[in-house]
Amino acid sequence: MFSSTMQIQPSDPPKNPILAAILSFFLLGGVGQIYLGQQKKGIILIVVTLLLYCAFGLGVIINILGAIDAYMLADKLQKGQPIGDMEWFWEK
Repeated sequence: MFSSTMQIQPSDPPKNPILAAILSFFLLGGVGQIYLGQQKKGIILIVVTLLLYCAFGLGVIINILGAIDAYMLADKLQKGQPIGDMEWFWEK
């Protein structure tokens, strides 16, 4: 869909995967990504979540996927691996 244009490096202290997942699940599906440094992706997820809640009531799906994505990518950062600014958990 969108390709990454920059790499986000692991931070010290490392990002907490559980916090990233909680932020994404409870705060519109993209706040965990913003916490990880994926601002553009986080904003896109927030907009899509709001649209799906308003149009079909299906925003919870994005909340769940956002939480899984935030957890997996935060775990990758915690292990010392960089992530792309538009990387998703299913990408290698």
